[in-house]
Amino acid sequence: MKRYLIAALLTFALLNVRGQTPHLKGNVDVVMATGQITCDFVLSNIPDLGKDYQILLNKGFNINAIKDSLDKTLSYSGFYNGKMRGEGLTYVPQKGDDVLTNPKLLHITYTGAFPIYTDTLNFIDFKGLIAFNGKTVRATDQSKWYPIIYDIKNDRLIEQMTYEIEVKSTDSKTIFVNGDVPKPGPVAKFKSDIAIAPLLFAGDYGIQKTNGALFLNTAMNEKELSVFEQNIADMKTYFNKSLKIPYETKNVFIEHAPVEKFNKGRSWGFVSFPVIAFAGLKLGDMVDKEHSQLKDSTDYPFIAHEIAHYYFGNVLQPNSTLFWFFLESTAEYLSVKAAEDKFGKPFATRYFQTRAKQLKDFKAVPLNAIKDMNSISGTYRYTYGPFLLRGLEQIIGEKRMFKFLNTCLITKNELTDYNFFKNCALKSGVTKNEWDTYEKDFIQSENAVHLIK
Repeated sequence: MKRYLIAALLTFALLNVRGQTPHLKGNVDVVMATGQITCDFVLSNIPDLGKDYQILLNKGFNINAIKDSLDKTLSYSGFYNGKMRGEGLTYVPQKGDDVLTNPKLLHITYTGAFPIYTDTLNFIDFKGLIAFNGKTVRATDQSKWYPIIYDIKNDRLIEQMTYEIEVKSTDSKTIFVNGDVPKPGPVAKFKSDIAIAPLLFAGDYGIQKTNGALFLNTAMNEKELSVFEQNIADMKTYFNKSLKIPYETKNVFIEHAPVEKFNKGRSWGFVSFPVIAFAGLKLGDMVDKEHSQLKDSTDYPFIAHEIAHYYFGNVLQPNSTLFWFFLESTAEYLSVKAAEDKFGKPFATRYFQTRAKQLKDFKAVPLNAIKDMNSISGTYRYTYGPFLLRGLEQIIGEKRMFKFLNTCLITKNELTDYNFFKNCALKSGVTKNEWDTYEKDFIQSENAVHLIK
């Protein structure tokens, strides 16, 4: 009885915290010529986390001051020998020698300068990088360009918030913060009454529009836009039909130059809904105008992976130990299913055969033994994880597999750990015998790729 009471209290606490949506208000000044970003933000309606919270900012920023609701300058830990969490340094406001309890409002001013990558490029480009390339600047929630709250007890980043932001960038033709529409520079105001993770994309670029999407920094003709949008519509229709949850968003596609040197044919993408961004490719070059289709069939799942993040990443926002499995393995699995629906079963067969060769020496930590989300490596989350999901599909069938995924999506306010995985499967109708077989053959195996038919 005591165990159930504790679980109920934890669930109530989680619901209470998640019911409070932070609000971000303030000004941003971006200097494209020097890579400098200066922010003056008031973070209000901060959830009641007691002393179990941290404020995260990109390690490239220097804090000018943190003030309370009375405009009193606060002391804070993290300015010396600071601890990192992902891309951000962690800061904790203090009251005397202790943590400031339940601050309702924090006024944070800070500035930082970042490299401008033009001729000399970085060794890596990823979503967590604040990227200046001489033409545009890109800063996502993962880069922690605005103050992110970390909920220690629930091991959760609170990245989504309502906002009112004014951006000044004298060198920028267009400025965009997701949750609002792109606006002409050099000064623009943005507002969202719906909680979202703000992404900043500013610089010298134009806007293209279709009925279903916006395209930033692209140069497609009408035919290319039409074909590209139709493929996106096909993906959304398939996911809507299969997962029984409408795809309720108008996407914004961003094309931007990578700050990492890419070999020919290399590209990557990321999602920060409703934005889907691609680096290292021209979207128009993907289109076969004569046959009104994508030139390369492998481009279809590449794009579908990002589209699938509407579900796993937005409808369900993963956390806890299986964060990467539920964020990336599910999206990759769904991208293969979308391509299988469009091109037939041989496409999926070739996909898994090709990746099985890449995984011949791979040794997986069983999902039920994962203690740290980052134990799920890039190879695990993008390549091996989809095999585990395909294995479950082999045991229970496609229809019931989508019922399981739907159950994951509609289950709210849960930690996405192994118990979540198992409980959603059982709740969706997977029998105990089926789960035991799956767990024995796939989950507990160091490498189960040979079992995929």
